[in-house]
Amino acid sequence: MNESMPAHGVRDLRQKVIRHVEELASEALDNDELDLGMAARIADALLSLISASADFSPDDKDAVRGAVDYFVLNRDEQPDLDTSSGFVDDARIVNETCDRVGLPELKVRIS
Repeated sequence: MNESMPAHGVRDLRQKVIRHVEELASEALDNDELDLGMAARIADALLSLISASADFSPDDKDAVRGAVDYFVLNRDEQPDLDTSSGFVDDARIVNETCDRVGLPELKVRIS
């Protein structure tokens, strides 16, 4: 059964991503280590995944939610705010999610 993500679920996920990028942009004003460009690329990929999620299986929708939740955590496997490579782990999670749902074209370039 291919249940669609409720509209409020999609809206909430989108708002979570957008709010986090806004917080990161504010943090970047005082933090030269923060790679805002990478964060923006991750956010773009996540927003595209969220938009495409109506066609995903429930498990794939859960994977997208998980990728969003991981992105909004600043203290994860590799702390996002402490090093210039802090978003590499987030990008890898997003890229794995893109592969899982069959949208490899949305993968984030890791520099």
